[in-house]
Amino acid sequence: MKLRKAIRARLGHMQFMKELKKVRFKREVVGFDQANKIGLLYDATDEKDYEIVKSYVKSVRSTYKKDILAMGFVDKKTLPTAQFAQYGLDFFTRKDLNFKMIPVNPIVQNFINEKFDILINLNSGKCFPLQYIAAMSHARFRVGRYVRTATDSYDMMVQIKGEPAIKVVIDEIEHFLKQLKKAE
Repeated sequence: MKLRKAIRARLGHMQFMKELKKVRFKREVVGFDQANKIGLLYDATDEKDYEIVKSYVKSVRSTYKKDILAMGFVDKKTLPTAQFAQYGLDFFTRKDLNFKMIPVNPIVQNFINEKFDILINLNSGKCFPLQYIAAMSHARFRVGRYVRTATDSYDMMVQIKGEPAIKVVIDEIEHFLKQLKKAE
């Protein structure tokens, strides 16, 4: 089973690299204060991570008055009953991936086409479907954790050692985004 998944991932990566060469969007640096619309990608397989992201989305909406949408990948065939789509929190599962592990769900395609000011991928880079979405995103500024093999997928990468809790990743990335100021 692992060999089959490895082959699928390799085929998907080859298609991904072909598609990535064709992608040409205007990119620009956008700080947290200048952003109006933010996209968030994360691994929603762990229910605790889902709850933390859900709380963060509510906080950003109420505190900063920003439009924020989160897309979570649940690495299972079906969505757990505790997790359900609601405004600003969508999901996709393994059944929404094609043979090459590329997301084919229309909700994911809409997320990719969304004109976010900032797209943040909270994942460590080990989840190919999330990396694919981040790289193909129409966002003005794409931010993710540093992964040596994914430098083409992001405009800014934040190096965070180890596998910290998702709350730590959120705080670190938000900290660096708040440091960015618009050039005058």
